[in-house]
Amino acid sequence: MKIIKIHNLTYYLILIAFLCGYIKRALIILFIIIIHELGHVILIKLFGYHIKSITIYPFGGITKIEKDLNSKVIEDFLISIAGVIMQCFLFIIPSIELHKYNLSIILFNLLPIIPLDGSYILLSFLNKLFSYQKAYKIYLFISIISIILYSLFNYWYSLNNYLLVILFIIKTYEIFKNQKYNYHRFLLERYLHNYPFKYLSTKKGNLNILKKDTYQYFKENNKIISEKKKLKEMFEQY
Repeated sequence: MKIIKIHNLTYYLILIAFLCGYIKRALIILFIIIIHELGHVILIKLFGYHIKSITIYPFGGITKIEKDLNSKVIEDFLISIAGVIMQCFLFIIPSIELHKYNLSIILFNLLPIIPLDGSYILLSFLNKLFSYQKAYKIYLFISIISIILYSLFNYWYSLNNYLLVILFIIKTYEIFKNQKYNYHRFLLERYLHNYPFKYLSTKKGNLNILKKDTYQYFKENNKIISEKKKLKEMFEQY
């Protein structure tokens, strides 16, 4: 199976750019996008994850990988920001035009909108502060609000912006639609595997308080119950 894919829309816009005399600009942007995705690939390989696919769009790339939802937060963060860091090395190339597009793409990618890197960087911080379920909901909410704000400030611009907004809505809806599935997958992973969690926590509550990088104990009726036992009780019901 071919891992690297060029989206049909990318071919279309390159053709339009060629016909309109903007082929140099299109190739510069495509070069930046490839360098950006290379940053993600390097970190993904460094942490030992498997790459499912890399899709190159005219406004950016999307790299899909196979990893547990209980992966370490620091690894999630570094993979998410690696593309932007890789782009920073392009500023050593003496080209004002390259720098202009490079900076624009960096700022664009840092927006907290799904599927941009900024949303996953935000999710990493949220997972440090909140439970997995709460972080997921805040992450979705911020993406939705950011899409609305982006649309309000850019509605008079080119067709490219309308295509971007449509992509944002589709990807955010996919995350919204899969939230229940992802939450149960998150729980199942913790039940089946023994992760080397960095922190321990003991407090009252239910499985909704489970947090990445943290092994949870529950206080119930003057007893301390491990999350493994709570998860076992849950899955044995099915």
